[in-house]
Amino acid sequence: MHPSSLENMQRCLSWYGPATSKRVVDIGGASVNGSYRDIFVDASEFLCLDLQGGPSVDIVLDDPYRLPFPDESVDVVISGQMLEHCAQFWRLFTEIARVLKPEALFFIIAPSAGPIHRYPVDCYRFYPDAYQALADWSGLRLVHCWHDERGPWRDLVGVFQKGGTLEKIAHPKSATFPPHYVAPNSDRATEALSGQRNYLDVLADMHKIVNPRLYLEIGIRKGRSLALASCKAIGIDPGPELEVRPNDLDLYTCTSDDFFFFAVQDAITAPVDLAFIDGMHLAEYVYRDFMNLERFMSPSGVIVIDDVLPNHPLQAARDRQTQAWTGDVWRFPQVLAKLRPDLKLTWLDTEPTGLLVVSRLDSGNTVLSDRYNPVIRQILETPQEQPPAELIERTFATAPSESNIRAAVSPADPA
Repeated sequence: MHPSSLENMQRCLSWYGPATSKRVVDIGGASVNGSYRDIFVDASEFLCLDLQGGPSVDIVLDDPYRLPFPDESVDVVISGQMLEHCAQFWRLFTEIARVLKPEALFFIIAPSAGPIHRYPVDCYRFYPDAYQALADWSGLRLVHCWHDERGPWRDLVGVFQKGGTLEKIAHPKSATFPPHYVAPNSDRATEALSGQRNYLDVLADMHKIVNPRLYLEIGIRKGRSLALASCKAIGIDPGPELEVRPNDLDLYTCTSDDFFFFAVQDAITAPVDLAFIDGMHLAEYVYRDFMNLERFMSPSGVIVIDDVLPNHPLQAARDRQTQAWTGDVWRFPQVLAKLRPDLKLTWLDTEPTGLLVVSRLDSGNTVLSDRYNPVIRQILETPQEQPPAELIERTFATAPSESNIRAAVSPADPA
């Protein structure tokens, strides 16, 4: 299973999943780089079916087109990365419709692209019209279908219901989040801070230099950096605690992933000139934020990323153990430098945890999307990777003087 598949199944569950599920059946769900079982933790019964035994498999099927359940006995059927390997997939759709209870749900993910991978065969790729055709064939109702452009599989995701009145959602469900405050670590050395200038002062200089017409910020929290904008601003945060609010602000109280899925086309009506990413402090989240945001940036635009210079290895842990926490955001610039040598990257030695300034943006570049799954898998498979000493020591970070800031935001190389 690839990372974007797990993310899409989580979307299906959080957007459409019932409050409680007695029986969830995963067809073709042998654990290969992960299992959906991990996200269906509230199910009373989770059964994994496959053609061969293996990790997480509960039932081995004798007949791939016959499910060992009575009529109308299953609450949710799920399947990912199976349909392309099912030679007569339409027969299986009919069987799924048989075992689903009235108003029960079927979540499916299948590739629309990608290399041949036989388990034991690889017969098909699927496009959006295919799911409506299968709904018509099986008698199920297609509630929602979306096409994920992240490579190499570019998954097609479908939410089906057996009868019922479930409707396609236009916006995500609201979510609750824990308070931001975390007590300092008992080891005072782990809470070290450094930097030649406070990041807010540096961001203020950037606003003056760039003079944006549209500013966007991910992770606004109390709004202190957002308040620096004198132009139209877009703020995105699932749990904002605004103390200061710009006069011309469009506020979206949702995750950045949901913003780019549901709202972005209506929200961003002109190119973004300056953006600040200070959202979830994990490399894969920053990867998605940058990837999604660059598509809407002006050619002369600038993206600034916070928390790229941890002051202690513990601050860089993926699981938060310090008040001053960067997570593994530091890993994303390394990935970006490797995948996108066309970009201009400048690390600034700001307090408390450094800034990365990215210019020479290209809204038409799809490298990050095309490479998403293999790159994110590598990140997730090495969660304990430590930041190099030169990162902690900031040996390559630039002093955040006004002249250096001007050079950083300019697409041109220094003279």
